[in-house]
Formats: sequence, structure tokens, C-alpha cells
Amino acid sequence: MITSPPYPNEKDYTRTTRLESVILGLVRDRSELRALKRELVRSNTRGVHKADTYDREVADHAEIANIAEAIGRRRVELGKTSGFERLYPRVTQLCFGGMRRHLASLRTVLKPHAKLAHVVGDQASYLRVMIRTGKLLAELARSLGYKLVGIDLFRTRPSTATGEQLREEVVLPEWQG
Repeated sequence: MITSPPYPNEKDYTRTTRLESVILGLVRDRSELRALKRELVRSNTRGVHKADTYDREVADHAEIANIAEAIGRRRVELGKTSGFERLYPRVTQLCFGGMRRHLASLRTVLKPHAKLAHVVGDQASYLRVMIRTGKLLAELARSLGYKLVGIDLFRTRPSTATGEQLREEVVLPEWQG
């Protein structure tokens, strides 16, 4: 399996893929688009719902909790008070919780030694707090019984917030069965 899942940023992937979703018959109208959004991994504040529970999937993951807390502290330091900015810590937890749930769900359909490739990028979108997406995804995969084959650098790209080069990586877990 090869995929590039959403990672925590403020990009609403359903907006950028609306045309493809209609052409492919995935959605026919706005209500179907809303229903689809509820099923997707959360990656932006506009996709968060009160009833979301994916954050519980990573409640015991110390590094994800530390990142969420750092984003919250940074928001307070900067005096950011919008509703969207207040959601940044939770979106981060929901995103990785959704990824954990995704990896867990694959275990029922993968054959032993199935190889996966997830193309993900580091992020600093939430108030310039660094999120090492590949490293965290690899840790989640390991915690679910996957063997980590590697994390390969795909490319670097400049952060729009800082200009620093961010890693885009291919995380390579293998299901042990």
C-alpha cells in the first residue's frame, strides 16, 4: 500500500479534491461531502467536530501530548485567541489518533509481511511548533505491531512559516501478521 495521508496543517484536502471526488462518484452533493469529511483523518481546524474521539487513540503517547501542550503554550504566549487557533493542539492529537486508527484497521486486511509506504511531511504550521510527522507515524506503527523497515527522505521543502527546510519522508512499516 502506498499513500500520502493528511498531516497536521490548515489544509482542507476535501476542498482541493472536490472536483475529483465528484468525477469519481465519491460524492454527489454537499451533504455527501460533509458525511465524507466526518470519516477522514482530521488535519485542519475546519474538520473538527465536537463528537470526535480520535484524540483518545493517542492519549497515552507522551510526545504527541508534549507537542499539543507546546502548541497551546505558544498560542497563549502569542496572545492568539481565535477559535481556530485554540483548536490547534486538539487537531494535532486528532490527526495522529486518526492515523493510529488507520494503521490499526489495516491489520485485519493485510497479509503477513505486507509492506506499506506513507509519504508524510514535517510541519511547523501550528504557531511554528515543529511536528516530526514521519517519526511519530513510525512510533505509532511500531506500537501496533508493525516492523519499521525505514524512514527514507523523499525531499525537503521550505516552511511557509519559517523558511527553514522541512523533511518530507516515506515511512516504511511492514505488517508482521
